[in-house]
Amino acid sequence: MFNSANTAPPPPATAAETAIRQLVANGKSKAALEQAKEFHKKQNTAASERLLIDAYAARIQSLLEHNLDREAQALIGLVRERYPAAKSRLDGIGAAVAARTAALEDWIGPLNDPQAAPEQRQAVEHAVRTQVSDLAALAACQTLPPEHPLRQAAAALDRAFQLVTSGPVPEDLISLPEVSRRSPLAPWKLLVRGIAAYYRGEEEACREQLDAIPVDCAPARLVPAIRAMLGAKNTATLSPAAAALVRQVSVDPAPLRRALESLDRALTDEPDRAVLAAIRTAVRECQEIAPEQLGQLRQHIAIQCATADLNKGEVARAMGGAPREDAHFFRLFARTVERSGDAEDLVFACALWDQFRQAAVREGWFAPNGVETATLYLHMAQQVRKIPVPFLRALQHATPRDKGSAQNQYFLNPEELYQRACTLDPHREAFSEWMNWARQKSASAAERVATSWQKICPDDLEPVLYLMNAAAKRRAFPTALQHLARAERIDGVHPQVRRARLRLMVGGILRHLQQKKPHLAAEKVVALAALPEAQQGDRPAFIEAIRFFLNSVRGDAEGTKAARAAMERLLGGRIAANLWLFGVAVAAKQRALAGAVESPETLTPGERAGIPACLARVIGLARDLNSLDLQIPWTYIQETAAQLPASGASLNTAQLHLLAEAGVKAEHFDLAYVASSAGLERGGATEARFLLLRAQALPPQQFNRRALCAAAAAYLARQQRDMDLVEEATDLLSRPLRSADLVLTAEEAEEVLRREKAEPKSRGRNAPGPNYRELLQKRLCDCPDCRRARGEAVEPFEDDPFDDEPEDDLDLDEVFAGMPIPEDMPPEVAKMLFEETQRAVDRGESLDSLLSRFFGPGAAGSRKKRGK
Repeated sequence: MFNSANTAPPPPATAAETAIRQLVANGKSKAALEQAKEFHKKQNTAASERLLIDAYAARIQSLLEHNLDREAQALIGLVRERYPAAKSRLDGIGAAVAARTAALEDWIGPLNDPQAAPEQRQAVEHAVRTQVSDLAALAACQTLPPEHPLRQAAAALDRAFQLVTSGPVPEDLISLPEVSRRSPLAPWKLLVRGIAAYYRGEEEACREQLDAIPVDCAPARLVPAIRAMLGAKNTATLSPAAAALVRQVSVDPAPLRRALESLDRALTDEPDRAVLAAIRTAVRECQEIAPEQLGQLRQHIAIQCATADLNKGEVARAMGGAPREDAHFFRLFARTVERSGDAEDLVFACALWDQFRQAAVREGWFAPNGVETATLYLHMAQQVRKIPVPFLRALQHATPRDKGSAQNQYFLNPEELYQRACTLDPHREAFSEWMNWARQKSASAAERVATSWQKICPDDLEPVLYLMNAAAKRRAFPTALQHLARAERIDGVHPQVRRARLRLMVGGILRHLQQKKPHLAAEKVVALAALPEAQQGDRPAFIEAIRFFLNSVRGDAEGTKAARAAMERLLGGRIAANLWLFGVAVAAKQRALAGAVESPETLTPGERAGIPACLARVIGLARDLNSLDLQIPWTYIQETAAQLPASGASLNTAQLHLLAEAGVKAEHFDLAYVASSAGLERGGATEARFLLLRAQALPPQQFNRRALCAAAAAYLARQQRDMDLVEEATDLLSRPLRSADLVLTAEEAEEVLRREKAEPKSRGRNAPGPNYRELLQKRLCDCPDCRRARGEAVEPFEDDPFDDEPEDDLDLDEVFAGMPIPEDMPPEVAKMLFEETQRAVDRGESLDSLLSRFFGPGAAGSRKKRGK
């Protein structure tokens, strides 16, 4: 540091000092700084320090010009620390750097600080004037109060700027009295007025405003672009962004827009020659108006023409070159193709997505084994699942299975896609989607997926619950309990987990009794009785039933008697206890221990009238335990059906529902019908459920009535958002009734419900039921197979599609050999389609039905339209 006591006048500038300042003037700040450091090290005077600070300031300014903001900020901190005298010189530069590198709130604070030094406030205002280009951010800056003049001016300028950049604006809307002449934002006022004059066509007034804008302020960056719009010839000096702005503002896009609209119309309904001419026009206009968009335009045109089946070479010649087949092209192509939903298009879309994956990895969009790739595999799996199974299976069989082959089409296999996705990015949503697909395939496939899921994501509850339930269905209760213990560690308060232990212990006890291991059953009963859940409702009756059997095996007459008495007390009487004991004995394969069930004929009239309530209570308890397949004596089912019309009013809808389902399960359709009638009579939210039970209770020959009841139940369930019931109804319509396409309107569903409610409460043997002829016209398939399934009469020779005598047998192989096959279709697939078509003709299936079965709903008559 120089000696501050030296008061001698500074010597004249030396040759070294002159050379350093010349380097600064020539823009060689780095060399100037190095020489200034050496000069000050030798001289160590006030003059040499001033020279060094000037060199530092030039170097910092050079870093800012090259957008090296962080380096400039670091250098400012270094100079301030070493040379305190440079503080005032660096304040302005520091504020400018902060304006470029820090958040607005972090550096604008001195303008709201009355104690801030004038030099500090001036530095901040200078930074606002030269660096701030986001007026909206300044208007919303919370560091300054809302009434601060700078925020008010920024808000007014932002509004005015939005107005003038949208078109001509009246002068009074841009007078901007909020912006004073001394405001750091005053140059923005000049810019707004200049733009307004430009849009009014007042070029001279625009130039006057631009000339008044200082060259070092933020709005000055737009001045060269506006001058170019006014016809200035030095446009070569414009930055790329400024040049693009000039083109967007100056060039009229209307001709290009009209050319693209003409191309859209040609693709929709004009011949190929007109389409190619429209392509040439659109490309020519794009080259003149927006040449930077020509590459993307070619990609869009190529894709639209490909979906319209135009010749690829002719389209490329019309465009003046083929499109660039990069990742963007394949993604756009895949999204366009998959939108149709056709089976063939979905296969093609998956192939395009695979090409996109490869191109995106090459171009660095994402890593080959990253999260993005996993997401892409999931999307491909979703598209493959939309392909009809017969068509997909035929493609898979015709595809080479060699994994090393370049032709390996892995994207046709949902399981491989899901496996890849879950390997790269294992998370609950991906595994859950894989599980949903596996459940539809087979139980073993779903169990394999759950096992993999549980190993990779040990904290997820869903796979553990699935494995637990699967083991319970196989009656592997020790394994199920192991899965339950794992589920309890993950989420012990989950409702399914809390109910599972009771259910699994019940199943385990029954299993021990079936295996003649009463000592193990006795141990489990003690543990079961200790569960709080086992003491709720009628559940203790199960414990007493098991004690009854165990005491019978041990020969404990008193214990057996006490257990029976406890069951009668818990279930409200002898009849319910007998039915319960019979059901548990059959489930445990201990029928001999239960004794004989007294016949309903030996009961008093009052006891017989109470049988429906007793049976409903026993069925409800078995369902509550969920591990007991309850068997009911047939005589009691018959007696329940006989007593229900008179005693049904005393039962609630839940009890009626249980009895109706019991009738369906036991195939005692009189009981199911009577219970559903009583349930429909109650009305309310349970109508859809009882209407479906009515469909299940009707005899097979009333095919049309069953189908309409199921369709009406499906509609009402959708209105109530009961998706489980919707699934049950649609399953009944799809499989046994062959009426999956039967969909009713709201009025029709209500009419079916009204007519079914009006029917007698008991099912007559020969009662025809309501007449639904007007609802069924043109709704159900009229082929012989479906008519025969509905119980309708079919003539003996109606299956024969030929009216005349049959001709000589055709050699189908010879016919197939003479048929032309598309070049891109494997012969195996063509043969499969030919044979299936022949079978469809033999059974009288319509063409629309065949197409829908092969390619999905909506395939019939869905010829592609151009431009879509």
